[in-house]
Amino acid sequence: MELNLATLQDYLRRQRAEIGVFEPDTEFHIEEIGDGNLNTVYRVSDITRPEHSLVLKHAPPYIKILGPDYPLSVERLTYESRALDVYNRLVRGTVPVQYSFDADVAVIAMEDLRDARVLRDDLIAGTVDIAIPEQIGRFMAVVHSQTYLDNLDSGTAQRCKQQFANTTMQSITTDYVFTFPYTDHETNFWTPGLEPDVQQLKTDTDFLERAAHLKQVFLTAQQGVTHGDLHTGSVLVQGDTAKVIDAEFAFYGPIGFDLGLFWANYLLSYFSHQDALRVQSALKTAIVQTWHAYTAEFKMIDADLRMETLQNVFYDAVGFAGLEMLRRLVGAAHVKDIEGIVDMSRKLRVERAALQFGTTLVKNPQSFQDVTAIIERL
Repeated sequence: MELNLATLQDYLRRQRAEIGVFEPDTEFHIEEIGDGNLNTVYRVSDITRPEHSLVLKHAPPYIKILGPDYPLSVERLTYESRALDVYNRLVRGTVPVQYSFDADVAVIAMEDLRDARVLRDDLIAGTVDIAIPEQIGRFMAVVHSQTYLDNLDSGTAQRCKQQFANTTMQSITTDYVFTFPYTDHETNFWTPGLEPDVQQLKTDTDFLERAAHLKQVFLTAQQGVTHGDLHTGSVLVQGDTAKVIDAEFAFYGPIGFDLGLFWANYLLSYFSHQDALRVQSALKTAIVQTWHAYTAEFKMIDADLRMETLQNVFYDAVGFAGLEMLRRLVGAAHVKDIEGIVDMSRKLRVERAALQFGTTLVKNPQSFQDVTAIIERL
């Protein structure tokens, strides 16, 4: 069943008891919210008491932004529901509360964070709250270490791998982060004037070898439960509290991928604020504090293994961060931080600087011994 504004009223009446939020005689006000590429999101509220509300996230059997000619398994919400369960169990309060999941219709009913702001929008406005990346660093560390393969008995590890064998969404990431941006794919685009830099990237054999290596790590390293799409558009902010959303890409994979994506989007914001030194300084601090919070919270049974693991996670994260930066500049999905720059000559300067830095992260991750070395290279 595919839900839309015309069919939602009937659906809610049937599922009222399962969802458990509204009274039996509630009349619903429904509005579509969100601008995601894959799924539709609705806010449902009580007409007489609008403060009583929830969010419904629905996965149509195709990519929403492209339409029915581009089918996509609705099972993606099954993995998001499982991730929400894990997150609420391990780090309660860091994700929306999940009220119910209807696998047959592919719908999650969850807490309505109606007063929250998207973290990316805050960064675009130059508002950098260090408390937010510290919370995200702790969130990642708890989830990663509590589900880390070497911390689990064999039975638990096998169940984790099976529960998060999200191969369809992992394949999409493989295409759009690791493959398509460095080929002549039809979905790629970039700012006029960046063409020479893009062509140089596509013919750089050292870069392509490193990108291929990171692709293999992404596809084969089974380390822990990984969000898979943890960028600044996947974090909502209420006051000084962060909530992580949009976990339909969650899989059991290389945990450095989450760190890399999160860092990359802070770095893209850094380059977008080219002439705002105060904002850039705060963004650099945020990147450092993410790692410090992560390492302080990351638990391993063996202390020596913890140090070795964190160093390897760091190197993976550096490389993944570089590829995420690059695909946001030349691939299919760009970021508002840079796309919103109206002065084309300034935008080109920003993109060229970000592209060069991203390339360095991919090609030479082990030249950065710690997070401070990344900041010093900016």
